[in-house]
Amino acid sequence: MKPEIRQIFDAAKADGNRGLNEKEIAAVISGAPKGMTKRTLDLVNAVQPRLPEGRDVLNTALSAEDGARAMMDAFKKFGDSMYTQQGIAALNQRDTLSSELWSVAANRDISSESAVKRVYELAEDIRDLSEQAQGAFERAKGEAEAPVYGAKLAELQRSARQGQPGPIGEWRGLIPSLTEYRMVSEGVPSDGGYTVPSSMAGHYIDALKQRSTFLRGIPGANVIPFETALFEVPQLIGTSGGDYVAEGQTIPTGDMVWGSVKFEPKKIGEIQWASNEVLEDSAIDMRRVIGDNMFRDASLKFDKDAFTGSGTNPIKGILGQGITTTLSAGSTVITFDDLADAVARIEAVNGVPSVIWAAPDVAAALRKEKASGTGTYQAGSPTDSPKTTAWGLPILPTSFIPAKTAIVADGSRINVGIRKNAQVRISEDARFDSDQVGFRLTMRVAGASVAEAESVQVVKAT
Repeated sequence: MKPEIRQIFDAAKADGNRGLNEKEIAAVISGAPKGMTKRTLDLVNAVQPRLPEGRDVLNTALSAEDGARAMMDAFKKFGDSMYTQQGIAALNQRDTLSSELWSVAANRDISSESAVKRVYELAEDIRDLSEQAQGAFERAKGEAEAPVYGAKLAELQRSARQGQPGPIGEWRGLIPSLTEYRMVSEGVPSDGGYTVPSSMAGHYIDALKQRSTFLRGIPGANVIPFETALFEVPQLIGTSGGDYVAEGQTIPTGDMVWGSVKFEPKKIGEIQWASNEVLEDSAIDMRRVIGDNMFRDASLKFDKDAFTGSGTNPIKGILGQGITTTLSAGSTVITFDDLADAVARIEAVNGVPSVIWAAPDVAAALRKEKASGTGTYQAGSPTDSPKTTAWGLPILPTSFIPAKTAIVADGSRINVGIRKNAQVRISEDARFDSDQVGFRLTMRVAGASVAEAESVQVVKAT
């Protein structure tokens, strides 16, 4: 599945678990894999993805077609283990059910009601088999890699016994407990995978972007990792520009004046404690729940300051770096026309508007805006999914900008520095005497830098 199509499904689920709108459905159909456009259209007609349930069926069916061969080949790299056999069996069974799903959706001889019922049943079974295959893949991978990690751990232990320094820093996340070593052997990230060093588990999970309303509005390439004490962004202050040159004449030399914006990284941190009884007896995976909640806490803190931070103690936000337009007296709500004016102001400096961040009251007012005279809702019928765009730009509601405020921005002109990605580490030793497990989240971020003030248009109602 193309990344932009997957993003459509993810955005709809994140936006109040809504169905797909007409524009999104058209994009999914046109972005279907080669040779599957007709089949995708048949499935759309069968399950009605305007509803959340139909959206999930469509997502499941298209996802099952995506990456199946790659995962099958990946399994074979791990040898003929029990987990490999289980995973391949799950994939083969999923392929069979997927073929039946597409066939039922295209069969005009079956009554609509019975076809839809069967398609929904098949989609649920396909989801279960996908989860089984993914679980088997993680275990097969862990089983294949465990001897390598075990040998490295043994080397570390030999170095420690012989008084040699060894790679202690790199492995300090593995040493504290048997639980963490057992996780490495089993290869199950949910059993503490947040804590494994980068040499063993690759990069830490970057959960911040998917939870951050601010970061969802800027390109991923504009989230810049840096390794110095300051985050320094070059800024073009002025240029003489080019000019016409007659034939045979010397081309004039232009002048560019450069400056820079510097931000000091700030640490966001949190510690939570849980008793071993809670972790062992819970019917759900409490380690992942605690870790996910800590990531959410960090994203909320980052979001707040990325919009409104002053830069003195928290990070510097974009609200004070853009151009603010306050509407005339009596304009108590922001309208689509006001947003159109902000879009035009960015376009006037050759910018490309890409996102609208709106306070919750502004987002609600836009949904309720009616055409004068007819009383028709500008954002569409109340019986349809809520409109989430204005002038083709996504509207991202956030409670971290003031009421009666919206921000129209060219996201490509905003940069954010990440000094240290969000990490959750687990310790079973810090409160050894009370049998408690500690969870510590840390991340270091610098402020948001706006290339030029005109790229961020702040609109305020009176």
